[in-house]
Order: sequence, then structure tokens, then C-alpha cells
Amino acid sequence: MRKCILVIFSLLLFSSCNDIKSNQIIGRYYLVAVDTKDDMSIGYEVDESGNTVDVVPETIFSVGNNDKYIIAKQHPNTNRKITNYFIIPIYKEFTYFPEKGVIGPLSLDEFIAKQKELNISTITFDKTIK
Repeated sequence: MRKCILVIFSLLLFSSCNDIKSNQIIGRYYLVAVDTKDDMSIGYEVDESGNTVDVVPETIFSVGNNDKYIIAKQHPNTNRKITNYFIIPIYKEFTYFPEKGVIGPLSLDEFIAKQKELNISTITFDKTIK
């Protein structure tokens, strides 16, 4: 009985620690969920084993990109009453600080103004997680 409980506990522990890459956005940037889609974040791949660090935490529900920027919509901590917007510069070369330069959280009005300022208004949210 003890062995059975130990095996079940070990399986639960290891399954909750592994990131599940559900979708590559561009380059080293991925949509990453640990357990459920409510955990969806934007991660940056830091090694060949697929380990990532969060660039924008959960709950990401829509993204788009061009070759310079990723744009994202987030419901912080699954709170669907709040929508935050982020603009993430894409680093083509490896960086130790991928969160550097992230603009956000922004309101919709701030996001629209920042898009115009950075001349990136042509990006659309083309990947949506339901």
C-alpha cells in the first residue's frame, strides 16, 4: 500500500512540474501551460531541454506577432473582468533577461496609443485560447 501511495504521489509531483508547450509563437517564445489553459503564460525557452521562464504570467488568452513584437491579452490570475495588454519585444539572439523591455500591463487605451507610438498597429490577435 505504501508503494502504491508513493508511486501515485511521485507521478502527481512530476506531472505538475513539467511545462507543456502548447504553441510556439515565434523563435524562443511559446504559449506555456503547466496544468490547465488557465495557467497559460508567455514563456521564453532558455535551453535545449525546453525549459522556459515566464515573460508574461497567466492567464494569456490571445496573442499576435510580427518579426519585432508580440502582443498579448491577459486576464490576470484568471480574472475575466480585467483585460491587460502587453507589448513584448522579440529578441532574436539569446538573452538572460527576456522580460526586459516588456511594456505592460496596459489598459486598452494605453495599448492603442503605444501601438501607434511604436508603429505596430498592423499586428492582430491571431491566436486565441478558448
